[in-house]
Amino acid sequence: MRFLHTSDWHVGKPLRNVKRDDEYAAALAEVLDIARHERVDCLLVAGDLFDSVAPSPESERTVFDFFRELAGARIPAVVVGGNHDHPKRLNAFARILDLVDIHVRGEPATTDEGGVIELASLDRSETAVIAALPWVSERKVRDFESLLRQGKEFQDYAEGVAQMVAHLCGSFRNEAINILLAHVMLDGAIVGGEGAGERPLHLGQTYAVKPQRLPRDAHYVALGHLHRPQEVLSGRGYYAGSLLQLDFGEAAQQKSVNVIEASPGRPAKVQSIALASGRQLRSLGEPGAGLTLDEIRAAAETAGDAYLRVFVRADRPSPGLGDMVRELLPNAVAVNLEAPQSEEQRADPGLMQLSPSELFLRFYRGAHAAEPSEPLLALFQRLYDEVAHEAA
Repeated sequence: MRFLHTSDWHVGKPLRNVKRDDEYAAALAEVLDIARHERVDCLLVAGDLFDSVAPSPESERTVFDFFRELAGARIPAVVVGGNHDHPKRLNAFARILDLVDIHVRGEPATTDEGGVIELASLDRSETAVIAALPWVSERKVRDFESLLRQGKEFQDYAEGVAQMVAHLCGSFRNEAINILLAHVMLDGAIVGGEGAGERPLHLGQTYAVKPQRLPRDAHYVALGHLHRPQEVLSGRGYYAGSLLQLDFGEAAQQKSVNVIEASPGRPAKVQSIALASGRQLRSLGEPGAGLTLDEIRAAAETAGDAYLRVFVRADRPSPGLGDMVRELLPNAVAVNLEAPQSEEQRADPGLMQLSPSELFLRFYRGAHAAEPSEPLLALFQRLYDEVAHEAA
């Protein structure tokens, strides 16, 4: 069987104040074209269809127009909700979409409740068993624990999620093609893009599931939640990444989808296919090293249609400087004024150059004369990432 893995569409998310509805529609049309060309038996969508739990009618139309075309092409799909999706809203739509072979799971469900979907290949010669795990809230971990309690309580969130995965993947069969589709954070995975936006994120055991807890007998593990496409399990586990470059931390990323060919008893073959839709994001200058107006004029000749974040060198306050930059670069969606740093400032970056986690560590040590615990650090990082993602 052949599958196409995509995730993190975030339809409706603007870039600063710029709406990108046409770009989302074009990117989804490209995904559909790839699915048709590659003759896939099933589309796997690993969460965050929308950017908001209350998407606009325009965003909903973009997504459901895509599903309409997918159904018209007779391509089944399995879709799980992400942390940006409204789980009950997705489940409501699922009642209709199920009629056209698009199987949506907005909330975690046990095997008896529909957490595992079986699909036949288009020629009916093979069967896929797909364990579907949407984003799991902490409340859902507790609900699951009460259903499957075996004499012990889950010690933390990550353990609860790992137990959910184990429960669903217990339905895998040797004669089938076994797929885990999940919107989840894995320990050791990388968040963000290259340069200023990229940083490794290690949440420990509290909120990030250890890769070792994912099923060894899965032909493919299709993950969503992180926007950078990346391989996390050698040859069989991947984050597909976001559909578009959604913020400037993703500016260096080539967006893509994965096409998977799998058969029972054999390792899957995975091919990454680059997406061409969507305008690129670029930064001109960098924090602490802004460009002069002359340098910006020179850069304007090669800027193309990319959305731009511009760091402008400003020796002193200059009213109207931002407007001057936008006249030179109409696609500048963010203009940051940067005063040149002295040698002393460069040697000691100071508070403004510290990451949020470093600022939190400095605050905690000063307030408590002690190191924060790992669960507290994990909670801070999780909350910060959620807020920063909403604001980006």
